Amino acid sequence: MGMAHPAASLLSIADAESLEAAHAVEVYNALAAREHRGDSWHLTDVLLNRGHQLHTYAADDAHLHPQDPPGCAAWVQVRAKSLAPDQLLAALKAGRFYSSTGPELYDISLANEHITVRCSPASKILITGGAPGAQVVQGRDLTECTLPLAMFGGGFCRVTVEDDAGKRAWSNPIHLASRAAASAQ
Repeated sequence: MGMAHPAASLLSIADAESLEAAHAVEVYNALAAREHRGDSWHLTDVLLNRGHQLHTYAADDAHLHPQDPPGCAAWVQVRAKSLAPDQLLAALKAGRFYSSTGPELYDISLANEHITVRCSPASKILITGGAPGAQVVQGRDLTECTLPLAMFGGGFCRVTVEDDAGKRAWSNPIHLASRAAASAQ
């Protein structure tokens, strides 16, 4: 179950924490963005900092009313073995997807306390997460960068890619403590 458009619904942290069955948060909703309530990353980051294990997704929430933005304004890109429903569902449950309003995330890899991002041409690549601040690379036609993860400690981080048109793609949260524990074994 996902928390649909929490910013548009004015969900508080207490409201969100009461939804124990939720395994995902809609972090961007194109329809709600029309009202400047499309971005729910703040709520999601607080929940992640409190230890909630959540995936994140974007959607356009098209109701197809004439005043709504066009459909297919935000979506998830799933990394599945095939398009078979059971494979797609397994990939979604495992968090093998990213969300986008345009840019593509080709690969995200972690090695030696650094993160490497490969993407479609971008003007900005950000690594943000459970600590204030961000690692940011800006330029023209960026398609790859490697950034340190030290500022995030054993918490979590996430990748945001933004293109020249202001369209964005977001990774799911990357839980660094669980990756460090797995590589130590």
